[in-house]
Amino acid sequence: MADDAGALQPREALVNVIHSPVRLAILATLNRVQHVAFADLRDSLRLSAPELSRQIAILEKEGMVEVAKLRVRRVAVTHVRLSDSGRERFAAYLVNLNAIVHGRD
Repeated sequence: MADDAGALQPREALVNVIHSPVRLAILATLNRVQHVAFADLRDSLRLSAPELSRQIAILEKEGMVEVAKLRVRRVAVTHVRLSDSGRERFAAYLVNLNAIVHGRD
């Protein structure tokens, strides 16, 4: 529900695609680095490759992450990075989540 000024309340501004615990963990990890190898992300989050792939596909469809295949010593390595808009959307999500946690909702 919007307040009298028409602005959304923080809880209304939370983005559901981010709110999933697994996707939240992925975005939080990517927010701390420039990019990361898929295998390293999988290992750090203790996810199976199929589950991480599924979650990355959801975030990629939303334009929040970018996936690239790079050659590292003749081996193709999949790298994942937070897109510029994904970084902005994640920062806004954290602001709204903080507002709720600190009673400004």
